[in-house]
Formats: sequence, C-alpha cells, structure tokens
Amino acid sequence: MRPQWTDLPEAVRKTVEALVGGAGRVDACPDGFSPGFAVRLTRADGQRRFVKGIDAGAWPHEVDAYRTEARIGEALPPAVPAPRLRGVHDDGHWCVLAFDDVDGRSPGRPWTPQDIRRVVGAIGDLARAATPSPVPLPTSHPRLGGWSDLASDSSRLSELRRYDEWAAANVQRLAGLERSGLEAARGESLVHGDLYPHNILLTGDRVVFVDWPHARRGSPVIDLVAFLSSVAADGIDPEPFLPVGTPETATTAILAAHTGFLLAGGLAEPLPGLERITAEKLRLGRGAFRWLRTRL
Repeated sequence: MRPQWTDLPEAVRKTVEALVGGAGRVDACPDGFSPGFAVRLTRADGQRRFVKGIDAGAWPHEVDAYRTEARIGEALPPAVPAPRLRGVHDDGHWCVLAFDDVDGRSPGRPWTPQDIRRVVGAIGDLARAATPSPVPLPTSHPRLGGWSDLASDSSRLSELRRYDEWAAANVQRLAGLERSGLEAARGESLVHGDLYPHNILLTGDRVVFVDWPHARRGSPVIDLVAFLSSVAADGIDPEPFLPVGTPETATTAILAAHTGFLLAGGLAEPLPGLERITAEKLRLGRGAFRWLRTRL
C-alpha cells in the first residue's frame, strides 16, 4: 500500500534529497501500516537515513501522527533507545521526517524465547532510564479502553456477540475492569504507547524502539502488555515472560483496557485505505483477549 519512491512527485523527491544531504541509493521499506511512503536512503558518504512522509491532502487524518512524531523525536534524549531525528520538512501539504537508519530486524519472524526476553528487558531498561519522563507529554491514554463503547452501542455489541459470546455476556464486567486499568495506567514514565513488533528493531547488540507518535506519560506496564499481547497473538503464552515483580492486579486491569481498545477498533468498519490497520487490531485483540481470559 505504500507509495514507491518513483511514485512520488519530483518536487517531493528533491525535498527529501535536500533534507538528508543527497541520495545515492534508495531502498523501499514495505513493512508497517501507514499509507505514507518509507525508504532507506544511502548518501554518497555511505551514511544511511530512514525517511518517511505523507501527503496531508490525501491523508488528513494521518498527518497529525507524523507531526506529533516530529515534536517527540526532537525531544527524545540519547538515553532513550530510539533513532535520532535528523530533519523535518512540513510545508502544509507534505510532511517528511528523516532519521538515522537502524540496521536491524523486527522480532517474531519467527519468535524465539531469546528475542522475547531481549525486548522485555529493553522495556524495563526504558522504564528505568525514562522515569520520570524526560519529555513533557500528556497523561491521557486514548489507546486504552473500548469495552465501555462496545457496551453502550447495541449494533457494536451485536458484532461483539458474533465474535465471542462470553465477551458480550461479560461486557459490563470488562468495562469495569478497564476503568481500573485506566487508573492503573497512570504514572510518570515515558511510555511508547504502540509497542508492537513492527515498531521494534533488533540489532546485534541493541533493541531500538521506532515510531513514537503515541508516546505518553504513564505506567511502563502499558508497553509490556502491548508487546506481550503481540506474542500471545502468535500463539505463545506470555506469562513465563512477565518480569518478576510485575504487579498482578494492575497488569490484568491494563490488559483489559488494552484489549478493549484493540477489539473495539478491530470490530469497527475500517476507513478506506486503512483496512490493514483494522485487521491488525483485530488480530492483536484476539491474542490479548485470549491472554486476558486466562488471567481472569
């Protein structure tokens, strides 16, 4: 779904080349779910940049995420395991961001216990390095919660019933649990907020977290639950990978709120052009829901 480098208007390509200091080689990046373009550019001096951008006119509801990511990227300190933001171009029509390129791979292709433990360890390292958050961020969590919305809408509740009878029968209980989860999600740590495998890169000696537009201040358990939900979605029991000392009650409550967000989004009518995002929310939601049921 991503536009190719050659599909971009010549003016945009020239803007990108000026932003990164020239481009000798261009490699497409087909992974991810954004409808914007994404490429790796190699300069004449051998340095590489990862560049992403989006047409605000074509995707008015998506461009805000790029602008937010630019603001957060400029504020992230070196202690945070994220690629350094090298440049931003935003003319009101095209928004383009350039980062240091990370030579890594996404975890989970296939999963190994070692990869899971590496990422869980990196989430713990992030919490220790970024508590309190070094970046001023909102404390709201729009990517948590959804059971209450499903419970209050008869047509969506019917859709939930077709998906899972138990969930529909217990939707009020789950809505109450997610309210506890929203309280448990409060905290002063820097939280990525979208920590799934497509936003994680493993190098030989580092775990790097990319794509930060959903960052918030909150509990580190949020990132832990999101990541381990993706493990559950691939049929692996997350429980053995929970760090010792992880708060049981808060984890279950935040998992409930996280599951509600995913299933409410995954069962909604997808926006044109964003069908893959809706499908991925449902896939992740199924994994999170199975994990939640075992904890309940």
